[in-house]
Amino acid sequence: MIGRLVAVFVVSAMLGGCATSSRAPLQISRSIAVLPANNRTGDPLLVTGAGLIDRYVRHAAEVSVGDVLQSEARYQLQQKGFEVRDWKYQGTDRVPTSLDSALALARQNGVTNSVLYLEIRRWEPDAPTHTRYVIVAVTASLLDPVSGREIWHEQRSAAPVGTPGVITVESAYVVAARKIIAEILARLKP
Repeated sequence: MIGRLVAVFVVSAMLGGCATSSRAPLQISRSIAVLPANNRTGDPLLVTGAGLIDRYVRHAAEVSVGDVLQSEARYQLQQKGFEVRDWKYQGTDRVPTSLDSALALARQNGVTNSVLYLEIRRWEPDAPTHTRYVIVAVTASLLDPVSGREIWHEQRSAAPVGTPGVITVESAYVVAARKIIAEILARLKP
């Protein structure tokens, strides 16, 4: 009986060790360009620029969840110590539609540092006002345009992201985007 307990304990410890090592920080190159996020939901997911006041009184430009994800990824990567390259200065503002498209765009524009490709697969609020959560599924990939390989991949399955205290769906989108990027990029270290 004791031998069986010891064997169970040893196997549990080994499996636990494997689980923790797979979530260890991932060391990658210091320089990254963050590509515009590919929105595959079919909804523009606007944060500003959709309402009448935005369009006719404030003359606000349209800002989408994809824009917020890209901006937040840039900011959080800089906070972690990465040198973040501005994609707009790389010569394009096109949105890649796949991993191959992201690699092709990077190569066309002479980007040699790593590129972060984000893909929004699902983004749904629980309510149009007083949104308590947004159901989010996002994929992130770090690509090396020189070798054409995927260095790192993180897939977040559809799950709710809490947005307590927000009144508008647009504000909920921004809160959810910030939380998602923090969750996805948690393992990356320069």
